[in-house]
Amino acid sequence: MTRTTGVQPIPPHQQTFWQRAELACVACAVFLSAGNFLRMNLFYFTLSDLLFCISLFLRAFSGGLPLRLWGRASSVVWFCGLMLLCSGLMVSSLLSAAPLRGIVTVGQYMFAYFAIALALCGRDLRVMVLLARAYVLSIFLMCLHGVYLIDFDGQRNTAFVSGNGRFTGFVERENECAALIALAMPILLLLASTGRVGKVYAIVVAATMAYGILLTGSNTGLASFAFAILGFTVLSGNWKRVVVGIVCLAPFALWIVHSGRDYLPVVFQKRVLGALETGDLSRAGSFDHRLELIHEALGRLEDNMWIGLGADQYQVTSAIHQPVHNLYLLLFTEGGIIAAIGFVVMIAATFQPIARAFRAPGGSAYAACAFVSVSMFALMANAFPHLYGRFWTVPVILTLGLAQSYCIAIRNDNLGRGSLPILRALRTGRAPRSRLSPIR
Repeated sequence: MTRTTGVQPIPPHQQTFWQRAELACVACAVFLSAGNFLRMNLFYFTLSDLLFCISLFLRAFSGGLPLRLWGRASSVVWFCGLMLLCSGLMVSSLLSAAPLRGIVTVGQYMFAYFAIALALCGRDLRVMVLLARAYVLSIFLMCLHGVYLIDFDGQRNTAFVSGNGRFTGFVERENECAALIALAMPILLLLASTGRVGKVYAIVVAATMAYGILLTGSNTGLASFAFAILGFTVLSGNWKRVVVGIVCLAPFALWIVHSGRDYLPVVFQKRVLGALETGDLSRAGSFDHRLELIHEALGRLEDNMWIGLGADQYQVTSAIHQPVHNLYLLLFTEGGIIAAIGFVVMIAATFQPIARAFRAPGGSAYAACAFVSVSMFALMANAFPHLYGRFWTVPVILTLGLAQSYCIAIRNDNLGRGSLPILRALRTGRAPRSRLSPIR
C-alpha cells in the first residue's frame, strides 16, 4: 500500500492494460452499487462487491492502495472509529447466544467502510468525476425504470414494486430506494455546477429523480431530497441559484396545492401528502410504529451500556420482534456504548477534508456536496437499522473522494501562483487555453 494522499493524473495513453481494466471494474462497481437485487442467496454479497474486490486486487497489483484516504489525520480517526464500532459488536456478540452473527456483521461493516474506501479514494479528479457520472446515471436509470413499471406497466407486488404500489427500485426496499435518490442529488448538483453535466441534462435527471422520490411514498426520502437541494445551493455560495430556484418552484408548488394533487402518484397522496397538509405525523407512513421501537430501545440502554445484546440480537429479544430503526440506538443496544461512539467518531472524521475543500480556491461546490452527503447520511441513520449495505457507503465515500481529489489537484498544479486558467478548468471541467505547466 502506498502512503500518498492522492495519485498523479495518468494520461489514458500511458495507462497499462491492468490500470485500464481496474478503472473499468471500479466504474462498473459504482454503477451497480445500487443493484442490491444482484446478490447471493447464501450471504450478503452483491455483483458490485465482486467487482470492487477485483478492482482492489488490480489496483494493488498495478499501483498500490492509498492508506491516507482523505488526509492522514482524518483517515486515522475514521479507521479508529470503525475499530471501535467493530470491537463493540464483536465482544458483545461473542458473549451472546449467536457469536457467528458478530463475525458476519463485523465483516460486512469492514468491507463497507474500509474496503470500499480503499477502492474509491486516492484517485485523480478526472477519474473521480467519471465515477460520479456513473453513479448518477445508475440512479437516473433506476428512477426511469420505476416510472415505466408503475405508470405505464401498472405493476404491483413484484421485485421492484411493493404490494401497495410503492417503488422499491434496484434496492428492493422503499425507504432505502428514496434515500439513495436523495444521496445522488448533491452529486448531480456538483456535476451541473462545475460544468461536467449540461444544464438541460441535469434538469431532466433531477426531475426524473424527484418523481422517483414521489413513487417511493417515503417521508424520509422526500425530506432528505429537499435537504440536499437546499443545503447544496446555500453552502456552495451561489445565492443567485437559490433565488432563481425559489422563483421557478413557487408556481409549481401553488399549482400542486390548488389543482395538481390528482396528478401526483397515488401512493404519495396516501402516505406523504396527507401528513404534509394536516401536520399529523401519525399519518406519515409507519411513524407511530417506529416511535414505539425507539421508546423500547431507550428503555434498554442502561442494561446494555458496556456489553450489548450482540449483532442482530435486538429483534430476537424485542417484544415487537423487529430491530429499532435508529442506527445509533441499535449499535448502543447491540454493541454497547463503544460501538455507538465508534460510528459517531467515523462521522466526525469526515469534516476535516470537507473543511479543507471549503478553504481551497473554488472548492465550495465540492465541499458543499460532501458536507450535504455526510450530513444526510448521519441524519438518515436515525431512521434505519444497520447501514452496512454498500449502496449506503458508495455515495458518501464518493463525495469525500471528490473533495479530496479536488484539493490535491489544486495543490499539485500550484494554483497559489495565479494559474487562473487551470483553476477555471478544475471548476468548469473545460480545458484551459494554455498548456498546464509541469510540477516542479
